[in-house]
Amino acid sequence: MSEQRIFNRDSFLDNIAKQLGRERITTPVARPNLKYNCHKEVFANKSPDELKAILVEYTETTLASQAVVTTKDKLTETLRNVCFHYCTDDGEDLNPIGETIFTADNRLLDIVNPKDLAEKQHGVYIWDHSAGYEANIAVAERAKVGVVFAEQALAESGTMVLYSQAAQGRAVSLLPEASVFIVPKSNIVPRLTQATELLHQKAQNGERIPSCVNFISGPSSTADIELIKVVGVHGPVFATYIIIDDM
Repeated sequence: MSEQRIFNRDSFLDNIAKQLGRERITTPVARPNLKYNCHKEVFANKSPDELKAILVEYTETTLASQAVVTTKDKLTETLRNVCFHYCTDDGEDLNPIGETIFTADNRLLDIVNPKDLAEKQHGVYIWDHSAGYEANIAVAERAKVGVVFAEQALAESGTMVLYSQAAQGRAVSLLPEASVFIVPKSNIVPRLTQATELLHQKAQNGERIPSCVNFISGPSSTADIELIKVVGVHGPVFATYIIIDDM
């Protein structure tokens, strides 16, 4: 940050030091050398396939959600089956009624054309930053399914990591009834440690950090009242993880 944009910093810090009854520290403080790094040891020896298996098992058991493994060539077919399932009342892939909103992330659009999922009564909308806030939100509110591209997946907790960006608005994964997360197998990491380490590296390299980073583990749920779990209170009722076997 430019020094010209920092105001009253010295007086603010001087006041804090005064209240603490000591001189203000102006020299950099050395980072402590941690004796243990156990947070980095969890699943450290797991292969990509083993991490994938852990993610799938946790998703289908603890999160009570769906995990599907596919390939780039079969992604369109997989998406069709998943989205149509959520857009039919009886769960059959016939006569889907509703709308699906897709992220405009080129990493997804380069391998699948969302328009291929359009049917007579099933509309497909791609997030359009140029259309403005209200137009996109209106579609996300009425959509049955929201399809997003995840930066990473955390095997330990069944968590998808989403970076907010112009091509992928936050509403795509928050407002529709069902969320579909797409992640390459190569982007599955053991746990939160690796996800935050990547963000730290970006900051150290001077890269722009997303305005919002969402860590989403399955559908929205809460157990605030008498420890009774209720699903869908704050967001999607259903969640499906689609893992692209890319390695």
